[in-house]
Amino acid sequence: MTDQKNPLGLKKIHHVEFYVGNAKQAEFYYRKAFGFSRAAYSGLETGNRETTSYVMRQNRVNLVLTTPL
Repeated sequence: MTDQKNPLGLKKIHHVEFYVGNAKQAEFYYRKAFGFSRAAYSGLETGNRETTSYVMRQNRVNLVLTTPL
């Protein structure tokens, strides 16, 4: 029988990825409105020709904001 408090049996979640229309604008919003800091970036400058992503971090919460190019 599964535990009712944790039906999926998850031990930990590393990150949550949001697919957004404008990753740069979303990064600015999460920094200013919620106090997240930018931990990493991936885009054309880093050789990624398919998406632009920002990793936002606050304490143990990691968000990835991604938009297609």
